[in-house]
Amino acid sequence: MKQGLFVLLAMLLLSACSLLLPVDVGAQKTYVLNSEPLLSKPAKLYSQVLLVTQPRLDPLMNNNQMVYLDGQHQLGYFTENRWAAKPNQLFFSVLVETLQKSTGFRAVVGAPYSGLSDQRLDILNFSIVQDFTRNPSVLTVKMDLQFSDVKQQRLLAAKSIQASVATSANTPQAGVDAANLASVDCLKQIVAFVEAQQKFS
Repeated sequence: MKQGLFVLLAMLLLSACSLLLPVDVGAQKTYVLNSEPLLSKPAKLYSQVLLVTQPRLDPLMNNNQMVYLDGQHQLGYFTENRWAAKPNQLFFSVLVETLQKSTGFRAVVGAPYSGLSDQRLDILNFSIVQDFTRNPSVLTVKMDLQFSDVKQQRLLAAKSIQASVATSANTPQAGVDAANLASVDCLKQIVAFVEAQQKFS
């Protein structure tokens, strides 16, 4: 009798402990932004060093969740699909590499950077949203650009840019493909913006 009670007590304890374990909701899928535009190096080179700071996320994108706009015009987040890191971090690495290859600066460096620089590119309100109020859904990447003179501590130019691409299907995976295409478009716009300021500096 005592042995039976001991077994029953042990089973109850194990059941109680199992309630404290996390529930497996299935493996999440993660995605990256890694597409670069095909741009050539300009013939004219300059002596300036460009410092690029990491883009600042729009407040609605404060983590690596993938954001969508539903049919009721309400923002939501995919639960089983995420970016591999915060999207501004993914875009930042591609941005610096693109500017290094496609602009005439003596050097393009990404923050944090302790050396001397001449100009600085800041990106604010970076966002990626898949819009399901349209069919097929449309993926939009948007951001605000600021180009400053570091030595004079003066804003030289500012511009808002965006790129929208219709998805091939109303799925998160198709949204990622469209996000990479839209990011490439934005990178081209950033290069054109920076080169225009470079000519006047």
